[in-house]
Amino acid sequence: MWFWICLGTFIVLLLLGVPIIISLGVPCGLWFVFSGTTPMMMFSQKMFTQMDSFSMLAIPLFMLAGEIMEKTNITRSLVEFANSLVGWIRGGLAQSTELAGMLLAGISGSSNADTSALGVLLYRPLRESGYDEGFANAIIISSGSIGPIIPPSICMIVYANAAGLNIGKLFMGGVLPGILMGVGYMFVCYFYAKKHNVPKVPFLGFKNIGKSFVKAIWALLMPIIIIGGVLSGVVTVTESGVLAVVYGIGYGFITRKLSVKQLIECVRNAARSTVAPVSLICVSAAFSYLLAREGIITSIANFVGANISSQVGFMLFIMLICVLSGCFVEGTAVMLLLTPILLPIALKMGIDSTHFSIAFILSLTTGGMSPPVGGQLFVMSSISKTPITKIAKPILFFLAVYITVIIAVIFIPGLATWIPNLFYGR
Repeated sequence: MWFWICLGTFIVLLLLGVPIIISLGVPCGLWFVFSGTTPMMMFSQKMFTQMDSFSMLAIPLFMLAGEIMEKTNITRSLVEFANSLVGWIRGGLAQSTELAGMLLAGISGSSNADTSALGVLLYRPLRESGYDEGFANAIIISSGSIGPIIPPSICMIVYANAAGLNIGKLFMGGVLPGILMGVGYMFVCYFYAKKHNVPKVPFLGFKNIGKSFVKAIWALLMPIIIIGGVLSGVVTVTESGVLAVVYGIGYGFITRKLSVKQLIECVRNAARSTVAPVSLICVSAAFSYLLAREGIITSIANFVGANISSQVGFMLFIMLICVLSGCFVEGTAVMLLLTPILLPIALKMGIDSTHFSIAFILSLTTGGMSPPVGGQLFVMSSISKTPITKIAKPILFFLAVYITVIIAVIFIPGLATWIPNLFYGR
C-alpha cells in the first residue's frame, strides 16, 4: 500500500512542477519512514553509497573544465575555426554553429553548458544573418544537444557508474552517433537557408583556415588529451578530468585570459552546477532501492519478457518510453531509475551492453531539447528573451534528425559498437 501512496505523491508533485529532486525525495522518505520493511538508516546509507565512487569525481572536474574554457574564450576560437571550414556553404553561420557544437562537445560534456556558451556568442549574429527568431534558437539548442554524446560526457559518466560499465567504451560508442547528429543538423540548416534565401559568404581560402586553426589549436588539443589519455590507459576518466582542469588553468594563465579572481568564480560556478546532478543521483539511488524491495523491477522484467521477444522491438519500446519521459522529467532522473530495471533485461535478451547503453542514453538526452520542459529550451529562452512557444515548432525539425539517428543506432549496432570494439575488443 505504501508504495502506491508514494508513487501517487511522486506523480502529484511532478504535475505541480515541484523540482525533480524533491518529487523523488519526499515519497522515498515517506516509504522508508512508514513502510516498516526497512530501517530509516538505509535511506541515507543508499544515498551515500551511490556517491562513494572515484569515477563520480569526474563530474565536478569536467564542470570546472567547461567553466574555465568559457572564461578563456576558447568557444570563440572554435567558432572561428568552424566558420573558416564550413561558413561558405549555404547557411554558413548555422553550419558553423553545428560544427562548433561538435567541437565543443569534446570539451565540456554538458548540453546546457554548450547551449549557454554558443547562445551568448552566436544568437545575435544568427538573427542578423537572416534566421527567424525561433529557428535561430533551435539551431543553437540542437548544437548544444551533441554535448552529452561526443566524449567526454557527464551523462555517460553517471550512467557508467550506475550500470557498472566501462566508461571508455561508452565514450567511444558516442562518437559516430554524435557525428551523425551534427551532420544531420547541418542538412536541416542547409535546406532552411536555401528555402529562405539566406545570403552566402565567399570561401576565404585555405590561408584563413590555417590562421583560425592556429588560434583554435589549444582548444582542439584538450579533447585529444582527455580521450587519448583514457584510451591509452595512462589515466582514468576522473584523472583525465584533472588533466583537463590543469590544462585549462595553464592555458588561461599563459595567455593571460584567466585571472585568479576568475578562477575562483569558475570553481564557485562549477560547484553550483554539480549540486543538482549529484543530489539527484543520491536520491535516485534510494528510490531505485525502493523499487527493488517492492518487487517492481522484477514485475517489469517479467512483463517485458512475456510480451516482447525481439531485440529490436525491445529497444524501440525503450526508445519510445525514454523519449516520452524526457518531455516531462529530467533525463538523469529517468536514467537512474530505469537503468537497474532495463539493463539486466537487455543483457538477458543477448543485446550488447554498449549497443543498448548508447541507444538508451541517446533516447534520454532528447529530453533536453524537447518541449515543454527541456532544460536547453529554458537556457536559450533566457539568453535570447524568446518565448518557448516560438522555439517549440522549429526545434521539431532537429528532434526528427535526433530520433532518426537513434533508430539508425538501434537497427545498425555497429554505429555504437564498432569504435569501442576497435579499441577495447569485444
